[in-house]
Amino acid sequence: VPQLGPHLPPRLTQQPWRLLYCTGRDGFSLRSLYRSGGPPGSPALLLIRDTEAQAFGAFSATAIRCSTGFYGTGETFLFSFCPELKV
Repeated sequence: VPQLGPHLPPRLTQQPWRLLYCTGRDGFSLRSLYRSGGPPGSPALLLIRDTEAQAFGAFSATAIRCSTGFYGTGETFLFSFCPELKV
């Protein structure tokens, strides 16, 4: 998602991204999402398209995981593409 590039931490702007989870391939299980979230400490970009084709998501400087509390860093942010990018 090139539009997000300017909002990502500088150390990540040139890094290749890998698709780790896709509902079309992996199903709709939140447990499966947590399991495929990548190594601890690795950044994560969560992109969601809703039933009305609106896109939104989150960037986390650490892997997405199950937690009983909040987690993230000052680099974590939410975004929406409805109708244009808002961070």
